Amino acid sequence: MVLDGLEEAVRCAVPRRCRINFDRYADDFIITGKSKSILENAIQPVVKGFLAERGLELSPEKTVITHIKDGFTFLGQTFRKCGRVLHITPSTEGVHALMQKVGTIIRENVSAPMPALIKKLNATLRGWANYHRHVVASEAFSRIDTYVYEQLWRMVRRRHSGKSAQWLTKQYWSAAGKNVFAVLVKTGKTGKKLYQVIRVSAIGIRRYVKIKADANPYLPEYAGYFWRRRNQKDSKLLPALSAREFRAMKTVQEAT
Repeated sequence: MVLDGLEEAVRCAVPRRCRINFDRYADDFIITGKSKSILENAIQPVVKGFLAERGLELSPEKTVITHIKDGFTFLGQTFRKCGRVLHITPSTEGVHALMQKVGTIIRENVSAPMPALIKKLNATLRGWANYHRHVVASEAFSRIDTYVYEQLWRMVRRRHSGKSAQWLTKQYWSAAGKNVFAVLVKTGKTGKKLYQVIRVSAIGIRRYVKIKADANPYLPEYAGYFWRRRNQKDSKLLPALSAREFRAMKTVQEAT
């Protein structure tokens, strides 16, 4: 990888007391430090020099130096510290982008068969929700569910302009329970198949257990560790916690 060695260069640029930390995912990375002046005057020149040797440069649009209390967005999620607790939430831009995509899917399939529309919506909603289900996303999930409901309601009102609200509710929001958009489609002579739009709130929040810092999937001594993470859900996911329980857990982790 082109960026291999950048972490070592950054850490060697300043003394350990500057508390420099480096997190990287592919070609995106975060560098944290004790103060803004250290990052601007000592770290940023090192990063620019490292990239220049490889014919690269920092993206002006994605590069920002900010305080953790003001927050920043990384890989579609916003990181912001409130007191001693770090909150990670789906970014506002990401939520808006999903809403736009959902609206586009519904508009482009306004005359399509309902099962086709539902399949496309579910693929988009499930992928987005599974990505964000490990952070503080309950509020964003609820907002998405409300938006999907409103857009589907507008669509069926246009599709069945002569029908009453009671008829629409019975036709599209009764087959799979209240507040779930669903249709029953005949399969064969007597069979029926239910198609329903998933509610992202129903996917639930599960906290992700961080991978050990020293774990390497290419070393034989960690083979069992990564096998358990791949095959045992309890090894990488924690049960959903309330906001109070989550803050308490974070406090204990910081204390240790």
